[in-house]
Amino acid sequence: KHLAMAKILVAGDVRGRYDLLYARVGPIHEKKGPFSCLLCVGDFFGEHEAAQNALAPYCCGERAVPLPTYFLAGPSGMPACMDGKEDGGELAPNLTCLGKLGISEVAGLKIAFASVEEGEHTVDPLISMRSAADTPGFRGVDVLLTHAWPRGWFRQLPEGVLPAELLPDRNLEDVGLEKMSELAAVLRPRHHFCGTEGQFYARPPYRLPDGHTCKLLGMASVQADKKQRWLYALSLVPLASVMGVPSEVDGTTDCPYPYAPLPERGAADSKKRKREFLKDTRAWVAQKCWFCMSSPNFEAGLVGSICEESYVCLAKGPLVPHHALVIPIVHKKSSLELSDGERAEMLAYVSALRRCCAARGEALLVFERYMGHSQFEHLHLQAVPLPTGLAAGARAAFEQTGAKYGIRFETLPADAPLSSKLTEPEPFLHIELPSGEQLLHRLRSNPAKHPLQFAREVLAGVLGNPRRADWKMCLPQVAHGGPTIEELEQQQTDAFKAVFAEWDPALQQSS
Repeated sequence: KHLAMAKILVAGDVRGRYDLLYARVGPIHEKKGPFSCLLCVGDFFGEHEAAQNALAPYCCGERAVPLPTYFLAGPSGMPACMDGKEDGGELAPNLTCLGKLGISEVAGLKIAFASVEEGEHTVDPLISMRSAADTPGFRGVDVLLTHAWPRGWFRQLPEGVLPAELLPDRNLEDVGLEKMSELAAVLRPRHHFCGTEGQFYARPPYRLPDGHTCKLLGMASVQADKKQRWLYALSLVPLASVMGVPSEVDGTTDCPYPYAPLPERGAADSKKRKREFLKDTRAWVAQKCWFCMSSPNFEAGLVGSICEESYVCLAKGPLVPHHALVIPIVHKKSSLELSDGERAEMLAYVSALRRCCAARGEALLVFERYMGHSQFEHLHLQAVPLPTGLAAGARAAFEQTGAKYGIRFETLPADAPLSSKLTEPEPFLHIELPSGEQLLHRLRSNPAKHPLQFAREVLAGVLGNPRRADWKMCLPQVAHGGPTIEELEQQQTDAFKAVFAEWDPALQQSS
């Protein structure tokens, strides 16, 4: 059976050079087409006032757009003619804005698109677009268009394959956005086009988890110099019409992005849980995460309990005995990313730790810090037992010490979810006091750099021992000829297990 094939053109950053764009695209469309559409990645507008003037002849009909053209909304503002069209819409006949984030069908192809900047406080594209990948039978998208390159695109390439003249003034580790890497892993495109770096580069195809491959193409900016390739022609049969997995071409590499899908856990469980993605076991990722169980740095001797979705371990250099961490098994950056199952299980752990503390005449304080600037940040809730006589002063201590650093807190009532205050991901410090009342500090509300050990410093002061703010000062002391630090930590873990056993949810599930 003959399968319908879509012929498309893809262009790099236009930056307001619309006449130059169509002066080349128009003849190609006439002589070598027809093409179904033109897709534009990167910066479509450039300087806003100049773009407004350059677009005016197309918007008023003085000049015609020769074929349907689709572009991404800019991540940092757009000219006045785009007012009201930030989420997509027709700007002129045959000229349409896709928006900033989403998936659309264009020319019979499933096109995903994302336009965000580093540190932009927008709904994480991995969260807002994951629902598409959770749809039963989802096989990926035909094309992914992103404003920026994906972070780590060069990894897994054989030695000598990367051109020496590619981005010579850039540190390749800093090129691109981590969000785009995650998105590419989740959406599994067959072709991924990106812009903003000003050079053309076609990466050798890489394998995706389901067996098919993706080709990444960084596009140069639209320009008169034909040495830099800014226009690419492509013929594609929509993935929905293709049966099976195409054979690999020579030179195909492993996936460069450190994400892999969790294996399905069975039909019954999959109805309760969305498909998750986690950091995989490649050393260049795992070596930098202390809390991924696949990491060579993971310290199993500190683990006190493991359930299906999360685990509890003792803090390295604990403030007090039984200072514990509650951690999701899957690599999540903050509690805002947790699935319902993960959140319920971690809350059950916190509740069990609280009851365990109460039985010993202590009160539990829990805090979470999310810095938001590292792909290797792995959520951990710090659960710190406090003597009941000191616990009541914790709020005042946080507020008074915070005032010295310009740290201001909002209050949340007991049992109010953090998401009720943080509807979009942003860096924060969240504290649940022993009373149940909650304090929230938004890091971007303070222009000064957030002290990394702020919460620990406050609690060390509450305990009357400021030196314990430094976790290294709280490591077990090794005597000459005595047990090693690992053996001493194992003794602390064993003591915690014995005390926690009565309330441990993992033991209750297995009994």
